Amino acid sequence: MSIDLERLRDYVKSLKAERQESPIGKIKSGATEIIRRNRQELERMHREDGATWTEIAAGLAAQGVTQGDGQPITGRRLTALMHNIRVQEARHRNKENKDKCISDGLGDGTVDPS
Repeated sequence: MSIDLERLRDYVKSLKAERQESPIGKIKSGATEIIRRNRQELERMHREDGATWTEIAAGLAAQGVTQGDGQPITGRRLTALMHNIRVQEARHRNKENKDKCISDGLGDGTVDPS
């Protein structure tokens, strides 16, 4: 069986034009980026100053930081974003280490001790 590639391209193009953009991976409120840029200070405030995540979230909300739906950020959402950012950073570090092992010729996943 053969297919008409031109017809296939036209059909896929028309479907692509009709679909709605997905919000996945797109900045909605900017909260994640704000938290990512200030994560260390937010963690310091929590750890050293004894501020609760709810208090920190209220302070962020007072400065206009919102959740994706436009509502003021909550302590629960703040801690979820903090967790997600930590996981992303760890994944990025692991990838960098793996890439370094490969570029150093240690394809078995070990790190050169030097």
